Amino acid sequence: MRLLRNDRRALLLLLATTALILLVGLGNRELWGAETRWANISLQMLQSGDYFDPYLKGGAYYDKPLLSYWLITASAWLTGSLGAWSLRLSSVLAAWLSVWLVYLLGERLLQRGTGLIAGWMLATTFYFVFWARVATADILTVCGVLAALWWYWRGPDDTGFWRYSVFFGLLALTSLCKGLIGFILPGLLLLPHLLGQGRWKRHLNLRLAAALLLGGALYITPFLLSHLYGAANYAESGLGLVVRENLVRFFQPFDNLGPLYTYLLYLPVYTLPWAPCWVIALWVALRQWRHIEPNTRWLVQGLALLMLFFTASGSRRSYYVLPLVPFAQLLGAWWVTRWLAVRNSQGRGLHLGFAATAALLVAVLGILVPWSNGGGGVIGFGKAVRELASAQAPLAQWHLVMVEVDNKVPMYLQTGGAPFRYVADTEDYPRSGDTATLMAWLERDSGQHWDPQRTIIVAHYRPGQPPPLDYLSHDHQVITTQPSRGERLLHSSAEHSVAYIPKA
Repeated sequence: MRLLRNDRRALLLLLATTALILLVGLGNRELWGAETRWANISLQMLQSGDYFDPYLKGGAYYDKPLLSYWLITASAWLTGSLGAWSLRLSSVLAAWLSVWLVYLLGERLLQRGTGLIAGWMLATTFYFVFWARVATADILTVCGVLAALWWYWRGPDDTGFWRYSVFFGLLALTSLCKGLIGFILPGLLLLPHLLGQGRWKRHLNLRLAAALLLGGALYITPFLLSHLYGAANYAESGLGLVVRENLVRFFQPFDNLGPLYTYLLYLPVYTLPWAPCWVIALWVALRQWRHIEPNTRWLVQGLALLMLFFTASGSRRSYYVLPLVPFAQLLGAWWVTRWLAVRNSQGRGLHLGFAATAALLVAVLGILVPWSNGGGGVIGFGKAVRELASAQAPLAQWHLVMVEVDNKVPMYLQTGGAPFRYVADTEDYPRSGDTATLMAWLERDSGQHWDPQRTIIVAHYRPGQPPPLDYLSHDHQVITTQPSRGERLLHSSAEHSVAYIPKA
């Protein structure tokens, strides 16, 4: 079966196609959803030089551990600036590695060729690719879980200190991206295998305890650094947020209150277009439970434990199901491999399906969506503001004041100069008056001098409402957000931004 040959060329084709799917148009799509938080927090780290205290629009916001922000700021340092590419690069690399790791797991644990099919399934799964092109910690978590499992399965009976140390190190790094699920999910997945034949007993030794302590020390290090070297007046505790986000949210959820059947609905959706494969595979595995391979039974048991864990949590959202997606596709690939073997098929139809799906993903996510974001929107707004300001003076000489600004905007208005000043809508800034009144308030509130001729004021407003701070238009040039191509095509309208630039 040519499709299922486990050779280097087949793997290289899979990885090259995955890179194409993930990278085409990546830098041309405007910020979306939760990634605006990662963009703003990383930008404020770069502007302030404080990498231990995450701030969102000027306020303390320790919603996630620090590693995902550090990966973004490291990418910005390597590429020279914070932009769409550097913002999303860590997620893209994690997704690319996840496809490779699924391939390795499938080839090691299941029938030859299963890993290749599972890799293609994952690489052409719509929602996996969608979230891989978004700057959040979710795909980083998926990659970390897969890496820990791959390391375990390389030597499941190895009781060496090095084996344990790398394993717990991977768990610690994964948990530093989003939370303690980096420890919990691999543990749940491996539990059936460890309990089988009493395997857990051979791992009860001092070497495991010492490695676990090292992993715990690695996990706690960023929080200690934040406590020791962060701002003394920082308003939130990183470890306190760990308890809130991982324990309180699980037992006493305060948001994201999805129904009990959330993941029964969204796992099939998040594995499209290959969801029928793992559904059929699950049915076949349960019918032939005593006759299937032990590793296939482990895969089904691990998936079931993950589903129970996420369902037991009171806080449920659709994309929380992402860590289950690679294992569902592995299960689906197991059935497809068996099905092709029984029919002695070369899998040409499956080959064409993978090619067509990859092309469709590139066309939609890599070309159509970025095109729809052009011609206006926040990208055009940022470009217009920077061009007009730089015509008067070098961008680094400008100060920017963000008045309850849209989360998308700050990244597109970077000047390379002073950190932005953020003003919340709850503050008592002057809603009416003139430029001198606003400048006087800024000086009183911030304790620093503001040059009216080198200060840009940015605010946001909803469609159909007048722009805020309209009194500044008397002595400022006004730039507002223009509809993007997609908004004009769909006759929709998002929130708008307005910038007031002093007249030359």
